[in-house]
Amino acid sequence: MIRVSSFNRASENNRRKKGFSLIEIMVVIVIMGVLATVGVPKLFNVIEKTKEKTDLMKLYYLRDALNKALIENETALTNTVTAKKMNDEQFQKLIDKMYEGFKYERGATLFVIEVHNGLSVNVQNSHSSANNTYNVSEILGTSGTWCDALREAGFEGVADIVADRIKGTYKKETDTYTSFSWNDANNNNAEWQRTAPKKPMFTSLALNKGKKNENTRYTMSARWTDVNHPGNSLEIYILPNGKKWNQAFFTDNGTCFSTYGDKGCNGR
Repeated sequence: MIRVSSFNRASENNRRKKGFSLIEIMVVIVIMGVLATVGVPKLFNVIEKTKEKTDLMKLYYLRDALNKALIENETALTNTVTAKKMNDEQFQKLIDKMYEGFKYERGATLFVIEVHNGLSVNVQNSHSSANNTYNVSEILGTSGTWCDALREAGFEGVADIVADRIKGTYKKETDTYTSFSWNDANNNNAEWQRTAPKKPMFTSLALNKGKKNENTRYTMSARWTDVNHPGNSLEIYILPNGKKWNQAFFTDNGTCFSTYGDKGCNGR
């Protein structure tokens, strides 16, 4: 009896050492699937929201660089070498338009950002389906206050792209940006140029990849913090076409791309 009992216990131990049963493995797989379904999207959203907040900080850097220049010199914003050769009268009209834009409900447009689900981000000086009422992209120039502020805020190459686009010259590659041609299937296969800084402007999907396989356009815009007391400080925001200053780009993760803070999106 003792020998039989010992044999039975040994046999049972051997069966246990063989591993999990098929049912046990299936239960584990189901549990892992449920956890992945719930956990992975949440983790992805957390990562994306962090990237969006990082991108938002670049708008604050740009704002602070411009406002610092304003504090040091109230005419600092006119310190620029424009992309076009202008006489005094033309340049003054551009400056006047800039200051009018700072009071406008949409603000003054600095440059255009295009995002596309299947293509790289595209930077332009203007576009017919973007905010163009007070487009002052020429003010960026290739040197001066605006160009310096863009570089300081991490937007290297933007001023160079804008300058070359205004002149109608597209270079395949420069020290600061790259360019390539593409055919737009949604517009009779027309050929267009996409230009982007070598150093990416943004890290989030929201500002690198659109939701559609066609261009979605936003404008980098500037406006007085308080239009009733102009000249004190500027705010910077990314604006969908046709929207007002308090309807800035608002992501699915709840990020408002405006240095006005929450009120920059309270009219959306």
